[in-house]
Amino acid sequence: MATILISLLLILLVMGFPIFIATAIPGFVAIKLYMPYIPDMIFAQRMTGSVSMFTLLAIPFFIFAAEIMSQGQIGQRLIDLCEALVGHIRGGLAITTIFACLIFGAISGAGVAGIVSIGKIVYPSLIKTGYGKKFSLGLVISSSTLAMLIPPGISMVLYSILANSSVGEIFLSGISVGVLLGITFAIYSYIYAKKNNIPCKDRANFSEIKEKIKKATWALGMPVILLGGIYLGFYTPTEAAAVSVVYAAFVEIFIYKDLSFKQFIEICRNSARITAMIMILIAAGSLLAWAVTVGQISQSVVNLIHGWSPFFVIIFINVIFLIAGMFIDPNSAMIILVPLVFPIAIALDINLIQLGIIIVLNMAIGMLSPPFGLNLFVGRTVFKEPFEEIIPGVLPFIILTICVLGLISFIPAVSLWLPNLLLL
Repeated sequence: MATILISLLLILLVMGFPIFIATAIPGFVAIKLYMPYIPDMIFAQRMTGSVSMFTLLAIPFFIFAAEIMSQGQIGQRLIDLCEALVGHIRGGLAITTIFACLIFGAISGAGVAGIVSIGKIVYPSLIKTGYGKKFSLGLVISSSTLAMLIPPGISMVLYSILANSSVGEIFLSGISVGVLLGITFAIYSYIYAKKNNIPCKDRANFSEIKEKIKKATWALGMPVILLGGIYLGFYTPTEAAAVSVVYAAFVEIFIYKDLSFKQFIEICRNSARITAMIMILIAAGSLLAWAVTVGQISQSVVNLIHGWSPFFVIIFINVIFLIAGMFIDPNSAMIILVPLVFPIAIALDINLIQLGIIIVLNMAIGMLSPPFGLNLFVGRTVFKEPFEEIIPGVLPFIILTICVLGLISFIPAVSLWLPNLLLL
């Protein structure tokens, strides 16, 4: 079964079939060949059942909230606040960009939204200040991936569903790793600005900072309400996602008054399209996961790597996800591969929260990696710059992210200290 499943999957992917077809057909064919007595209706029930889960409601809600905020004023107000706080430091505007993306990630959960909402605002200022096209493009496009690690990252929610692990724990782990990666980017930006003698802004006085905080209060309220509500037990992550939509819509429409009814309808359409795409991927992936289970493919892989140390297994998992991230989108890669590596982690007693953050960070690297990194294409569209300018700019940030990946892969405490501290 494994030969048929993998061969058919690779053939369909190489032929350019849509991911959901390339994922569903191998599972269907493999199971029908080896278990022909299964009625076709069971396949339909399996697919619909895989998306009929309460936890999955978090994904469309977070997507909807991210779309609302990417069209509104929240991004601008976060930038103004971060600039008032760190603009006077060497590399202040670059550091502002990083931490604005970090905070925006805590609000939206979607990396691409950061390019649209934060990048469009800061990119012209970065160029004008003297950072250069390549660095500026690399900074904005790479910093936007921080949203994948900072709760409520959609990829973390998806992993929790696929691996049946705690959403709350992986959110806490994501905070520590996301902040670490943000600080790493900030240090590099400081060194770059100092080396290139890029000027700083004047230090903001207390009244200016107070005014910026006042203007950004509603924007900053989102992560407090979301994460505070989850960890204080007021609502589940799924319910928090619904709260995020109501809060974002209320702030942008009634407080900032920046969204028209026409824009809101278009946001609804975009959110529905993205949600449908993810849900059909999950439904198709359920057939593949079923075939992997029925064919005992994961057990075969476990037997194949029997005797390997966890060190080499983690390297193996990193390589698989890094390569996958270069060619297919994060959601598809996780739906295809998590059911395969999950039993391996169980067999070798690898912490599932650590594994989740390793996978999500690999997917973040994939978003930046040629030939098909999603953020590269979004950045090209938003900034209207060629790949020749974008790819050299993101390479230093990819290297830095791989260094952080190495830390969390081989030093579990880096990703687990916060969940262990707060959930004892």
